[in-house]
Amino acid sequence: MIIRKYFSGIPTIGVLALTTEEITLLPIFLDKDDVNEVSEVLETKCLQTNIGGSSLVGSLSVANKYGLLLPKIVEDEELDRIKNFLKENNLDLNVEIIKSKNTALGNLILTNDKGALISPELKDFKKDIEDSLNVEVEIGTIAELPTVGSNAVVTNKGCLTHPLVEDDELEFLKSLFKVEYIGKGTANKGTTSVGACIIANSKGAVVGGDTTGPELLIIEDALGLI
Repeated sequence: MIIRKYFSGIPTIGVLALTTEEITLLPIFLDKDDVNEVSEVLETKCLQTNIGGSSLVGSLSVANKYGLLLPKIVEDEELDRIKNFLKENNLDLNVEIIKSKNTALGNLILTNDKGALISPELKDFKKDIEDSLNVEVEIGTIAELPTVGSNAVVTNKGCLTHPLVEDDELEFLKSLFKVEYIGKGTANKGTTSVGACIIANSKGAVVGGDTTGPELLIIEDALGLI
């Protein structure tokens, strides 16, 4: 299932939330009806939290089924809430704090349960990221942009990238993430930073409310949700 959604009027929902196959982290300000709808579409358990006192949960953190990476600005209370949530749902994830100067981990890391692409800005943390996410990690860019997490969205089935990605780069990403589907596109009426506009897993996707019908068809196709 795929739905269009605003989070309190904001269409760039990818900066505000993250999802895996099992869990979704959402900002505290979201009302319960929206939380329930997201949970239904993605078929996940949802937790509302801030990261470092900020609602930019998707920009600041990243996860797959093996690990959850958090920035050094995460507060103790937030960390406890996340760990308790995982324990309550019998999920044994590696929760790792990455002590990078750049705290926008969600913008700089693209991962599914089979591979990860990280920005050159995080090259010194490659081993930590590899150990926590338990996948092969490559260092690179997307469309020559270091913000790989902002410029693509990947699930265990498919990948949607920035529209200026070259064909050989698409093949590299398809191989790294071991996905069946891949494509290029935009969201929210032409926004090329698709990772900032979409949260998705292999069961569904929530896309920014400004996304057009034609964009929606390309997103569905690239993520294997048709």
